[in-house]
Order: sequence, then structure tokens, then C-alpha cells
Amino acid sequence: MNPRAVKWAPVIGAMVAGAAAMGVLAWRVNLRTIDRQVQQKHGALKKLVLSGGIPPNQEVMDYLTARQESLDARYRHWLEAVTVPEAAEAVSADPQLYFQEQFHDMQRTLERLATARKLPVPEPLGFPKELPPSDTVPRLLVQLVMIQDAAALMLQQGVGTVASFKVEDPEPVPEEDGGAPFLTRLPLRVRLTSSLQQLMKILAALERAAPLIDVRAVRVAASTTLPETLDVELVLARYLVSAPLQAAP
Repeated sequence: MNPRAVKWAPVIGAMVAGAAAMGVLAWRVNLRTIDRQVQQKHGALKKLVLSGGIPPNQEVMDYLTARQESLDARYRHWLEAVTVPEAAEAVSADPQLYFQEQFHDMQRTLERLATARKLPVPEPLGFPKELPPSDTVPRLLVQLVMIQDAAALMLQQGVGTVASFKVEDPEPVPEEDGGAPFLTRLPLRVRLTSSLQQLMKILAALERAAPLIDVRAVRVAASTTLPETLDVELVLARYLVSAPLQAAP
């Protein structure tokens, strides 16, 4: 027997055993690392899991995207239907001068509408005698347009007379959660005389108006001067976006 072979055999065996042990140890370390990574991924995934245990795959992402687009479209639709658009760019150059021009246009419109039906010209009330402060111009412009729209609508229904339109102070619409108001209500008080049938036609026409004209109150009394005629007071309103809607975090 070769003495050198006898001496090397235990050494080789020990080296093989050591290598095997090191391999097992490395495998265990690698396995623990993988397990830790899996746990981290699983924890991150839990944050994204929807109610009901649905993981965020491509199908879920497509659904959420379509849902968001649908909600955005509905939001834009109702915003356009309920509120009035922002004031024209000309306002930013000289708001007070622009308001003065629009106020005179409104007066001419009332004169034209009333004269065409041989009725007294309605009196616009509640406007400042001097040029209004610049920050009040946007809401006053909305009320000017509302006067013109309401006058045309009422006179088209054959109303007896429209005595006056009175703009009133803006009213922030409170949010249910106590946050900053998103909308501002802009009231307009109207006094007119009409028959009951004419009043019903006016209310139906107001309901169809766009942007929305909100009928806040209706007060009716029998006329003391004309038979079968009503003295009517309406409180109307349109809405202006007062603050951008904040997205949920």
C-alpha cells in the first residue's frame, strides 16, 4: 500500500465534508434571504390589496382606471350643469370697467325685452352705486347674467309684469365635513305679477334652465289691484366655485 495515499485520504475526506457543510450553510443563508425578501414583498403587497382580498393585477388596475375616468366625467358634467363658468379673460385686465360695460348691457337687454312686450322695464336693485371692488366683480357678473336669463325666461311665459330684480349677498355653501366651502350661492330676489298658470310655466322653465337656476323660495299672495292675479316673490340662485376641490390623500 502506498503510504502517501493513506495520508491524503482523511484530508480529502475532511475537505469534502467541509465543502458540503459550507454548501449547506450557504444554502440556508440564501434560503433565509429569499424568505426575508418574500416577507417584505408580501408586506408591501398587503398595503395594495383591495377590500375583499383582491391583489392589484392588471385587470384590477384597468377597472380602477376606468372607474376614475367615469367619476371624473360625472364630476365635470355636474360641475358644468350646476355652476357657472369662470369670468371672461377681459375681467382680469380691468374688472371694474368690464363690470360697468356688462351692467349697461344688462340694462339695455331688460329695456329691449320689456319694450317688445309693452311692459314696464324691471328695476335692477342691490348693485353698488359706485364701481364695485374688484374682488366682487366675478360674482356680480354671474348675477347680471342670471337677471338677463331670468327676465327672458319669464317674459317668454307671458308674465304680467316683472317689477324688480335684486341681487343679494353671496352665501358660502357649508361642507358636511366642516371643510372650506366648495360652492358659493349667489341669490337673486325677483318680484313679479302673473296668473297661476303663468307662474307654473315660469317654474317649469326655471327647472330646465342651464346652467342651473335654483328656486330657493316662492312667496305668493293674491293681488289687491288685479283680479285673478298673483303678486309673486321668487328667490333664485346660481352657484360659483369658490375653492378647488381637494383630492383625497
